[in-house]
Amino acid sequence: MKEFELSFRNPEVRMYTVVVLPAVLIGLLIMIYSNLNFTYAVAVQAAGLLSFYIWRIFYRRKEKLKNNR
Repeated sequence: MKEFELSFRNPEVRMYTVVVLPAVLIGLLIMIYSNLNFTYAVAVQAAGLLSFYIWRIFYRRKEKLKNNR
């Protein structure tokens, strides 16, 4: 099994910080400063996580095909 590298050289860590962390922050700001229901904040956070994991599936599939050649 390949060792996981927790640095910005790892594309998965970069995408996580670019996609998920802002979604979580926006969701927290919606919860704190808005009179809206918490459902909107959860939807923003879920959309961020979902988009990251969809990207990750395609990225891992591409890497697996590249390493098998």
